[in-house]
Amino acid sequence: MKQLNEQQIVEKWSPMIQKTTGLKDESRLNWISKYAHFHALNEAEMGGVSAPYATLYNVPGVGTAVPAQQAATTGNQFYQAGTKGSGDKWPALLPMALQVAARTVGFDIVNVVPMPGPTGVVSYLDYVYAGGKQPYGAPPAYNQGTANPALFQGSAAYTKYEAPNSFKLQLTSTDASAVIAETAVGDVVTFQNEDSGTQLTATYVGKSRIDGFAIFKTGTFTGATNLAGIFDGSTAIISDDPSIAGVVKTYPSLVSTLEDHLQGFAGAGQTDNDNWEATFVSGTTLYEPMERGVGEMQYPRALGLQLFTKFVQVGTYQVSVSVTQEQIQDLNKQWGIDVIAMVENAGINEISQSINKHILSRLFGLGWKNHIRAAAVEGINLNLNCTSTGSLASAAYAYPNGDTSGVTNESMTIPGFASYASVVGATFENQDTMIKRVMANILAAGNVIMQRGRRGPANFIVTNLKMATALQTNAQYSFSPIANTFNQNNGSLYPLGTIAGMTLYVDPNMIYDDTRVLVGRKGASDEPGVVFCPYLMAESVKLITEGTGAPKVIIKTRYALVDAGWHPETQYLTLVFKTNAGQVI
Repeated sequence: MKQLNEQQIVEKWSPMIQKTTGLKDESRLNWISKYAHFHALNEAEMGGVSAPYATLYNVPGVGTAVPAQQAATTGNQFYQAGTKGSGDKWPALLPMALQVAARTVGFDIVNVVPMPGPTGVVSYLDYVYAGGKQPYGAPPAYNQGTANPALFQGSAAYTKYEAPNSFKLQLTSTDASAVIAETAVGDVVTFQNEDSGTQLTATYVGKSRIDGFAIFKTGTFTGATNLAGIFDGSTAIISDDPSIAGVVKTYPSLVSTLEDHLQGFAGAGQTDNDNWEATFVSGTTLYEPMERGVGEMQYPRALGLQLFTKFVQVGTYQVSVSVTQEQIQDLNKQWGIDVIAMVENAGINEISQSINKHILSRLFGLGWKNHIRAAAVEGINLNLNCTSTGSLASAAYAYPNGDTSGVTNESMTIPGFASYASVVGATFENQDTMIKRVMANILAAGNVIMQRGRRGPANFIVTNLKMATALQTNAQYSFSPIANTFNQNNGSLYPLGTIAGMTLYVDPNMIYDDTRVLVGRKGASDEPGVVFCPYLMAESVKLITEGTGAPKVIIKTRYALVDAGWHPETQYLTLVFKTNAGQVI
């Protein structure tokens, strides 16, 4: 019954899961039910844990043992393939998987989408200001001589067909950035390929609100018909004045309509001659549609649809725990302890904490990336030096820089607070006012997430004990009773309360003076953000050590942590506060 719909799966599994784990959270019950469904299917395909493996050559429940081809007589032979036996099945235990799922609190702040296999493909759709068929304005066929319609090659209509209406560039070189710094919206700049001499005039329309890239309206080509004839990643020149020029060392990309709206694309004023403007409004322009007569004479500018796919492959965490026969005998006889169950519990704890740290490190990193980009685009800096009116530099915190670029470490300025004292050298600041400043910046971070992510405000906060204690003094804080459960006693992330509609979590693995604060939003499963994709939540195998007869338990988990959607970092923001060492503020 692989074709069961999600509602049927939830109705089948959630009562059993709720009875076994005590979970009542609907969202967690839903995804654990789907995981249990996939788990049962995988188990059935492998023969099932309860299949009759017992034969003359095996241990019941372990699987059919395959004898070695030859006996090992030397130390080196123990590591040769011919001396190794056993083709035992590695059982995937659903009860253990449910324990890991129930104990990993990091699942409360990310969406979970179970994977039916070890690999998967995630697809994304994007609407762009295209005009042409390809990002770089490539012709509609590889051979221009056979392109359809070949009849119109060289005509103005065909040129319009090739080139996109707008594009954006990351200007990494200092001289190129200097050109844009002196360029206003509506100014025309010239791009020239240094090798071929081909040129393009383009009108500057502003910066992307997400990454700060410069956005241009495509103008007139000279010696070329598309962007590929201008930009080669190293030799393009940008200039708005013969005396000022810079080298463009990046390739252009199309502008997403969902991220950066271009006012003027659908109609630039009554005569369609107004300047196009990027996302941010100036307040000095009244945006008007085209007059009827102008609209009748215009072809509508074309949007484009792009489909992208992302390959996902699971990773692995695994641990083993071994005990001696003496420990099993003595602990069982003296105190009645089930040692095997105890070591399994230790392995589950190790796995769940590793997953928690993996999730939190990714969220903190994406939040730092969003903060850096918000500072570059809009000048947003919510860090705060609570100890001085002077500014200082933060540590170079890490963030993921795309699937292929690896990890980037980058610092930000921690500005000091503005003193409102009328007397030089005096201040009216105290602990209470500084805590209010901290809370104001955290609330601002939640609003930035709503503005840049365009999905809604933040709904959770993660920080250390120090900053959580400071936030508890806020009038909007609502206390959550300590549940006294394993989740809150094993060193894992735990909820402390709510403040301004956001759940406050404490990470006990953050040192007392690590005063970073993560503000984030967990949205629906189809919205951008980090997604946890479990394939096999927990696998377990029990072994008997040769020679000593001591049992060993191996526990393994396999999953993928996916940065889903376009710009998932916009759903998180990490800020840092400089406080007095060892004190609350």
